[in-house]
Amino acid sequence: MSDLKGRIQGLQSIHNITYAMQIVTISRLKRIISGMGRIKDAYGEVQTGLKYLVSEKKEYYNRLVPRSADQETRPLVLLFFSNRGFCGAYNTDLMHAAVKLLAERGLTFGQVEVACFGKKGPDILRRMKITPVLTGVSAKDIFNLEEIKTLYTKVMAMAASGRPVYAVYFNFKSITSQHLDWQSFFPPSTDDFPSYEKSVLEVPYHLEQTQDDMFNDLSDRYYFLKFLYLFRSASSTEFSQRFLLMKSAVDNVKSLSSELNLELNKQRQGKITQEVSEIISAFKVLQKTR
Repeated sequence: MSDLKGRIQGLQSIHNITYAMQIVTISRLKRIISGMGRIKDAYGEVQTGLKYLVSEKKEYYNRLVPRSADQETRPLVLLFFSNRGFCGAYNTDLMHAAVKLLAERGLTFGQVEVACFGKKGPDILRRMKITPVLTGVSAKDIFNLEEIKTLYTKVMAMAASGRPVYAVYFNFKSITSQHLDWQSFFPPSTDDFPSYEKSVLEVPYHLEQTQDDMFNDLSDRYYFLKFLYLFRSASSTEFSQRFLLMKSAVDNVKSLSSELNLELNKQRQGKITQEVSEIISAFKVLQKTR
């Protein structure tokens, strides 16, 4: 019984720590999800503005969706790893997906250059003998805006030669639904800008800037918002998987505690029954000796 009581107390301590981690995780996750909604809204506005500009000048469409890339330069693959542990098979699944998606395009990691983001990334790539050309590590659990801006500048400098840039990341849908995705970061997907069409918008914009200045500004915002969303989607998935893992741990601790309490009660009841039986037996012996 003493051993059972000690185990139950230990499980209670584990429950308190795990539950606290679960609360912290869900609070951070809610904050990231709220920010993702604002990013999506801004991205939609920028995309609408670009669609208007490319409808005015086909030159803008050709600049935004270039058809010719530098074939001599190896593609750049962006990998978004986790910053912390306790998030299940997040990083393992990411690497398996990256290998599979490259293989579908007839490529291997030896034929591409890799940029990794997240504290867990460099160690994982080192074990696979892959040397990244760019590494992004956050000072905290979540990449802040200044860190993302710095990394964005470096990535766009690499894409300036016309090399294709792809992103492998977890696309966040909900706390219980995230799936690995492959995105053509540069040039943009034709799904965003299917083709050049004149007068796509019924009501034209009234521009205070020149069209060239507006196009340069919006195209830069377009890529930055895409880059920012990739980070936030990856962070949301990381915190979601950590939350689900903590929740599972809390549920397991509760279940095990219930089983141990039941066993403790059985032993206690058994001891009480034994003591009562001994008292009755002693009483009967005393009656016989009278």
